[in-house]
Amino acid sequence: MNLTAGSSLAVLALGSNLRPRERWLDVALALFQEQGVEVMAATPRWNTAPIGAISQPDFLNQLLLVRGRRRGLGWLQLAREAESRAGRRRGVPKGPRKLDVDVILIEGESWDSPELTVPHPGLLTRPYLLRGAAQLAPDWIHPAEGRSIAELAQRRLTGSWAGGSWQPDLALQSEPGEVSGYRT
Repeated sequence: MNLTAGSSLAVLALGSNLRPRERWLDVALALFQEQGVEVMAATPRWNTAPIGAISQPDFLNQLLLVRGRRRGLGWLQLAREAESRAGRRRGVPKGPRKLDVDVILIEGESWDSPELTVPHPGLLTRPYLLRGAAQLAPDWIHPAEGRSIAELAQRRLTGSWAGGSWQPDLALQSEPGEVSGYRT
């Protein structure tokens, strides 16, 4: 399969929890520009608590809507190249990292392979991913859910993640009927 045939749109998530966090996200943006990938839109950067039992600093996250001459695994290849440029070493799963680049959505594509799962499995379980994707690609349809990303966000997001502020409560305080920013 040609990884770069044709142009496509994708939603990528950037994250870093090792200093200097801003710089590591900028490393990814610089590589994308060098590779001819156009950033069409971006969320503001915001902090999120790490997932998992390992004690580590909060992440700085940002989602991007990008366009480039890539398909499926070509987006994954770009993500891994950015992580490598930042000096990421894969070690402890869900552990601290300089740069994490995930392929969240690819317009009109779904993947379920050992290398790549699109839509990203965390899209429906991590409020910041769903909120950002809804801002960047609201009309895209989630293939397994059969609903637009905006509709999924409207139905699932609660509390500070549902409102207009891009500065959510980092602790994701649960209210009655809410678990980690989602309706139960």
